[in-house]
Amino acid sequence: MPKMKLNSLETVLEMPYFNVYSAMYENRETSHIAQYDIVSRNKDLSMQRLGRNLPVSAVAILPVDPVNRRILLTREFRMPVNDYLVAIPAGLVDPGEDVRAAAIRELREETGCIADRVMVLPPAFSCIGLTDETAACAIVTVRQQGRAEQEENEEITSRWYSYEQALAIMTDPQVRTGARAQLLVLFWLAQEGMKVL
Repeated sequence: MPKMKLNSLETVLEMPYFNVYSAMYENRETSHIAQYDIVSRNKDLSMQRLGRNLPVSAVAILPVDPVNRRILLTREFRMPVNDYLVAIPAGLVDPGEDVRAAAIRELREETGCIADRVMVLPPAFSCIGLTDETAACAIVTVRQQGRAEQEENEEITSRWYSYEQALAIMTDPQVRTGARAQLLVLFWLAQEGMKVL
């Protein structure tokens, strides 16, 4: 039996893309009560559904060209940090859309690239200290590059980098990036035989 017991879950804030919930947990050993705030993309979260049977809400895409030993990275303005970050294409999974289709769509919208082969990894929690959001990562080979179809509030450029350049970017402490992009790129480079540590 877990030491922590969920006693209640209440909606604190409803927004178009996420809700904020307040969870009250009790330590069964000490009877101490603690409040924990949770951000969720789920609009109807309940005590019974918290952390269970949640739809995959986001996809992160690693576009690779193993023949030419290169990776497509993006430079994107991210509002939560008010700055540009080196990243990989990513986005939300639309209602009723499967993860593979979302990866193909988001790659095309953000970079103009047309996917060739798509390997979707099992979904995982995005940031377990803040949210119950699950995201799947997809490794995609690119067939061709076309014109991006970004939304009005997106500012994304993309560029191919050699494996050596991608390694230098993702290990440079001066480069601002997201952890998921950094880990996926380093994972790919390691499996391609590059020394990443």
